[in-house]
Amino acid sequence: MKVMLVDDERLALVRLEKMLGEFHDCKVIGSFSNADLAINHIGESQPDAVFLDIHMPGLNGLRATERIRSVSPDTKIIYVTAYDEYAIEAFELDATDYLMKPLRRERLFRTIQRLRERVIEHKLESPKEEGLLYHCLGAMQIRKPNGELEFLKWRTTKAKELFAYLLYHRGKVISKNALLELLWPELEERKGLANLQTSINRIRSVWKNTIGEGYISIRYSQYGYVLESKQLRIDTEEWEQELRRLNPVSIEHAPEHQRLLDMYRDNFYEEDNYVWAESERQRLKALWLQHAQQLGQFYCSHDMNIEALGVYHQIQKKDPLYEDSYLALMKIYARLNDADSVKKQYEFMVRILNQEAEADPSPGILEWYARWKGADRSVVHH
Repeated sequence: MKVMLVDDERLALVRLEKMLGEFHDCKVIGSFSNADLAINHIGESQPDAVFLDIHMPGLNGLRATERIRSVSPDTKIIYVTAYDEYAIEAFELDATDYLMKPLRRERLFRTIQRLRERVIEHKLESPKEEGLLYHCLGAMQIRKPNGELEFLKWRTTKAKELFAYLLYHRGKVISKNALLELLWPELEERKGLANLQTSINRIRSVWKNTIGEGYISIRYSQYGYVLESKQLRIDTEEWEQELRRLNPVSIEHAPEHQRLLDMYRDNFYEEDNYVWAESERQRLKALWLQHAQQLGQFYCSHDMNIEALGVYHQIQKKDPLYEDSYLALMKIYARLNDADSVKKQYEFMVRILNQEAEADPSPGILEWYARWKGADRSVVHH
């Protein structure tokens, strides 16, 4: 990602550029102490983001935003200031983030994560392939060819689940009996069949009214129903295909690995938590976890501690009972001489394991922590 810095304090520019240098997918292509001069270069370079001080003589950061948007409309704005009273106005200007001075490493990491997401979203808004992109990682939604996100407006949860199930098994005939057993097991057959037909009609209606015709069809065949799709892309399929095409992780290819890691924003139908989707949910999650571990280990082996922290915090968020993420985070914080964060990770792990699984940390982690608390802390984090 190409970024520019604008701040009338020279020391602040030097410090921020040094901190951003720790992110290997973030390249500072210009630093300016004058907003007017910066805007000219922004128009020429079209950076992905500008870190913009608010309090500057002459043209301040908030007023400069409008001019930046006029010369580089896709550039993301991140305000950097020692004052918090401008936060509301900043976000009304659609700021990507609002950073308070003095900058902290962990807070800047969250900003870079947010910036990555915004940049990826923008790239997705002009997809290389035509057709709709159907999202089933997390919330069910549709991304249109023009980049607009659309939520299908379902009248009933049964119709929504029926669509999700038929789409997952698209191209295959699903018997009426299987669908009745899945969705209306408590109803007598006649009433269940009536509900099934009504839900099929509602699926057709929702798609026609929201998206248009020609993308999906549901037809009756051999005592069941089959859903077929045209020009409908599925996010899980595209994610898995891209994952399998990745080059081995390296300094050159690490940003692409990180992009694929961040693309997996939530688990398969996580919002709806369908029982029938559990095996696929676990399979995709395992693929993501394996990829995340490989990337985290690569970052650690190359002393890319900030990036490694981000990966292991993502693992921890998606799987709070995965002990290795806590150990990895404690080791990284130990390398950074951040004793408070080591202790917080350990206490958080103990609490989660006790609350969620009534379990204690594994002996290896207990041993590492005991050694770390000892006198020689320079050895145990390796």
